[in-house]
Amino acid sequence: MFASLDLRRTCRTLSIALLLAAPLASHAAPADDDIQVKVERHGESVTVHAQLSVPVDARQAFAVLTDYDHMKQFLPDLDESRILSRTKDGLLVRQAGKLRFGWFAVPFEYVRRIELTPDTRLVSHIVSGSVKKGDVTTTLTTSNGRTLITYDSEAAMGVWLPFGIGNGAIADHLRQDLDSMRTEMLRRRAAAIGAGAAAPP
Repeated sequence: MFASLDLRRTCRTLSIALLLAAPLASHAAPADDDIQVKVERHGESVTVHAQLSVPVDARQAFAVLTDYDHMKQFLPDLDESRILSRTKDGLLVRQAGKLRFGWFAVPFEYVRRIELTPDTRLVSHIVSGSVKKGDVTTTLTTSNGRTLITYDSEAAMGVWLPFGIGNGAIADHLRQDLDSMRTEMLRRRAAAIGAGAAAPP
C-alpha cells in the first residue's frame, strides 16, 4: 500500500512538472497585455510581482478584491470562497478550488488571515490548508482616475518542481485571474454609472 501511495505521489509530481513546462494556449495572454507579471522560483518557493492599472477608483477596486463571499462568481478556479469571521481590521477566509493547467487540475484548499487597510492595502497569510506557505501583499494607488494595483506574493505549494519549470504557466494563470478581477471592477463601475443615470432627478 505504501509503495502504491509513493508511486501515485511521484506520478502526480512528474505530471504537474511536465504540464507546467508546456505552453498553455488556453491561458495565453496577448503580447500587448498591460498586466505585468514576473515569476521567480527558489526551490519550493515561488515569488510573484504583478501590476495592473484599472480605470476605477480605489474604493471600487478594493470592494472587488475583498468580496470573498462572491469571489467564485468571477474567479473560475474557485469552488468555495467565504468569510469565516471578521474583526475590526481583518478577515478570516476559507477558499477551495482547482488550479487548472490545460486539461490537468490541482486541487487546493486553505484558510487565509487578511489584514485590511481600506482602499489602500491588503496583507494576507495562509494559516492552514494544502498550501505550505502563502503570503500576499496587495497595494492600491489612485491617480488621474485610475487605480494601480500591485501584487506581491511568496508561496510554497508543497509540490517540488525543478527550478525554472512552469514560470510561464504560473504567470499566465495569475494574469488570467487579474484580468477577471479587472473585468468585474469595470462591470460594477458600469452598473453604478447606469444606476446613477437611471435615478430620478
